Amino acid sequence: MAELDLPDLVVVLDDLSLASTHPGEFLFTIQTPLPPPAGYASWLDYAVESFSTRQAWLESLWQTWADDTAVELDRDEIRESARLELRALRKAAGTADP
Repeated sequence: MAELDLPDLVVVLDDLSLASTHPGEFLFTIQTPLPPPAGYASWLDYAVESFSTRQAWLESLWQTWADDTAVELDRDEIRESARLELRALRKAAGTADP
């Protein structure tokens, strides 16, 4: 298969760029942030509230079968833990929770 000889940086649109990180790999970067979905203060708020906790819960459940000292995680507690981490990030950045 022939390799493409692309420049390191190609402007795609006014607010998007395509930057080469390694030969054959490209990273899209957005110059103008998109607004978060309706009802969310930021994309991080949206991510915390909408990510699936199922896989982390299942992995903890399987771990309890293999290790008597392991603890099964609660799905609500997984999400609350993510919320606490987001609050800690905001506090470290000196911004208030929305």
